[in-house]
Amino acid sequence: MEGHVSYDLKPRPWISLDGNYWDGGSAFLNGTKRLGTLEANSRVGVTASVPLRNHHSLKFSVSHGAVTRVGGAFTDDSFGWQFSRFGRPN
Repeated sequence: MEGHVSYDLKPRPWISLDGNYWDGGSAFLNGTKRLGTLEANSRVGVTASVPLRNHHSLKFSVSHGAVTRVGGAFTDDSFGWQFSRFGRPN
């Protein structure tokens, strides 16, 4: 399950609050299911996009592990350049 709530800042930048939750799957060792290994994890975060010029934008995001039953709880920061060949800029 995943959800996003976004808000458009005029004219083209936007910001989004993001969250997800997933579960299922278990670890097996030599064909035997390991007890207590049901996976369930969740993350929450925020993403922002800032347009540079026609068809180019920068995206920034940060997310944090909210629920971690199996695996590492970590914070992830990311930065990216986005280019769209199609579409008309607003």
